[in-house]
Amino acid sequence: MDCMKSATINITISELKKNYHQVEALKSLNLVFTSGKLNLITGDNGSGKTTMLKCIMNHVRYKGKIIKRNYRIGYAPENYVMPGFMSIHEFLLAIGRIKHLYKGYLDEELDLYLDMFELKDKLNTPIKSLSNGMKQKVNIIQALLNHPKIIIFDEPLIGLDFNSQKRFIKSIIDLSKDKLVIISTHHPEKFNTKKKSIYRFNQGEIE
Repeated sequence: MDCMKSATINITISELKKNYHQVEALKSLNLVFTSGKLNLITGDNGSGKTTMLKCIMNHVRYKGKIIKRNYRIGYAPENYVMPGFMSIHEFLLAIGRIKHLYKGYLDEELDLYLDMFELKDKLNTPIKSLSNGMKQKVNIIQALLNHPKIIIFDEPLIGLDFNSQKRFIKSIIDLSKDKLVIISTHHPEKFNTKKKSIYRFNQGEIE
């Protein structure tokens, strides 16, 4: 079990290309992400960060190769559309069932993350009534359920208040010690750890 925990997890990207009509969103991208550190990608809007994450998740067609083992992936996109008629609790329970979490384990995990984001008194609130910041908290929690080995966040700090940002950053730095964590962010300086690599995107390429 300990060997499994310490094994390096990689995502290898080779000659990755993606066009939207005549626009080159990604230009022959070559990159290797590894566990044991934070992998931070930054750059202006439209520089290719989100497109690359969508390629990793197989949400768009692309040319080139992306090699990753069949690990559990937790993904929080920048704009996650959630069913507004469901409460926070109903939605997270549904996600837990989709991720094959037994009720006891699911309750334990939910307690941890609901405490982190101070959501316990909001459990029965319909998602449609939540602020953008509250929705972002729920988005982050759904990605972390069932202990994914690969964690991918697209602009997770948007909408979070200062204290929630601090708690999230501390938690994600801890998780990056033995998981593969990739975060797209305009604020890499907020992730205060020596174990990080920063990849700056510019017009579909890494500077």
